[in-house]
Amino acid sequence: MLLTASLFIICLIALLTFWQPQGLFSASATCVATGSLWLLAHWSTQPWAHFLADGLGVIILLIAFSGFFTLFLTIGAPKLVVRKQERLGGWLVAGIWVWLALCGGWFFAVTHGQFSETLWPWLTFIPLFSAYLAILYGASLIGLLRTTLFHARHADTLVVLGAGLLNGDQVGRILAARLDTALQVARRQKSPVTIIVSGGQGPDETMSEATAMAAYLVAHDFPAERIIQEDQSQNTRANLINSQRLWGQLPQQGGRVALITNSYHLFRARNLAAALHIRVGGIPAPTRWSYFPVAWAREFLAIIVMHPNLHRGVLIGLITANLLGLLI
Repeated sequence: MLLTASLFIICLIALLTFWQPQGLFSASATCVATGSLWLLAHWSTQPWAHFLADGLGVIILLIAFSGFFTLFLTIGAPKLVVRKQERLGGWLVAGIWVWLALCGGWFFAVTHGQFSETLWPWLTFIPLFSAYLAILYGASLIGLLRTTLFHARHADTLVVLGAGLLNGDQVGRILAARLDTALQVARRQKSPVTIIVSGGQGPDETMSEATAMAAYLVAHDFPAERIIQEDQSQNTRANLINSQRLWGQLPQQGGRVALITNSYHLFRARNLAAALHIRVGGIPAPTRWSYFPVAWAREFLAIIVMHPNLHRGVLIGLITANLLGLLI
């Protein structure tokens, strides 16, 4: 029975991976299925199950460590994680610390027999919503790994997503990595490739990101006539919408189209593309390991912001269920 259930969950994870590797729902389901598989293996008395439980336990611990590191990096150094034009207010950071303290107090009360006949049962929605966010984080990490491993190999049109310019007009390391990846992919193709460089001009920039990107490609011997500039976008969503209009005017509507951005950004970019019903592949550009934790923390915040109504609905639902469970 246990072996059958385990094989079913493993097949489900494989199906979700190949069915929708870039989907947040698919990644969330995979995260829950993996946790269920660990519980089955942990409770089993079969010798092989202990090896499976230990292996999955290590993976879950690594994801948990990554999640706590990302959390404390975000609330401990918000100015490092959040961009200048955005804000993570002091009251919000303080609220997160209070939430963590209440969550810790709830677990302490449960584990030390001080739970019943106190206020803690009324706060059960706090650890439950924290578990929901933990699943979302694990799903995002799984999505990151999937889009990095299962990426496009061939393309007729490459769309390079912009990033901020240094000193207002210089291509930095992050953007250079995307452009270098585009050059490498374009040179591997058997037929000529069109590159769309997408990025508008920010308030602290003296030229559009697209202009700087095009100049970089030309300086690295890529033909200027095969570069198309999209210089109006201010965010990833606009990058996708405006670039689609451009590749739609190409022969065969651009053929096989692939997005190029850094690995930490590719999962969200493909999620947005799927939400906009834009069918594209994805190719990850490398990111320095020293910069990755900050970039990933910033990216996870952006993933959370993608679905505010969903999170609000889950929180309200948990609070309602919590209250009804105690009153009825």
